[in-house]
Amino acid sequence: MKYFLYVLISLLSLTSSVVVAATSSDKFSILGTYFGVAQGWVEIEESNKNNQFEMYTFDLIGGINFHPNLGIEGRLGFGGSDSSGFSKFSLDNYVSFYVKPQHTFGRLNTYALLGASFVSSESAQRVCGFRCVEVKDTHDEFSFSYGAGAIYYFDMIMIGLEYVKVLDKDRVDIDRGGLLFGFMF
Repeated sequence: MKYFLYVLISLLSLTSSVVVAATSSDKFSILGTYFGVAQGWVEIEESNKNNQFEMYTFDLIGGINFHPNLGIEGRLGFGGSDSSGFSKFSLDNYVSFYVKPQHTFGRLNTYALLGASFVSSESAQRVCGFRCVEVKDTHDEFSFSYGAGAIYYFDMIMIGLEYVKVLDKDRVDIDRGGLLFGFMF
């Protein structure tokens, strides 16, 4: 999934140079604050238990572009739960803060996200012997987080596609691809 998103973002960036070549009389700026929502698909891999889980996520996004090539962004994300055999994983929420280097080609903006995420999750394992017992572990983890994406601006409305590595730890990896929709102020 992440390789597909990387290829799609690269193609959007390359094809946008054709759009930029056409002369435009209107001046457009991405500077300012923005707010948006993102619907994503998460792949979670628990290395220590050899389990993989998939679920939808929902993010609230807010940020400011204070320079044409640099901004900052914060996110609050919510996940769901998935089960695989006797194992269950629940992504409760995550908070992420990013520095956002970016480059704009006309109305198309390509960007990278570099920052940190705090993730709250719960995993459960059902163990059966004489009787079945569910063992739960809650996890609050902090990790380096990164990603890449592309946004197209329609005046004050923005629509985009992105890939984000929310959590990169030895115990668990959380990869998120998604679509975003937002407004500039």
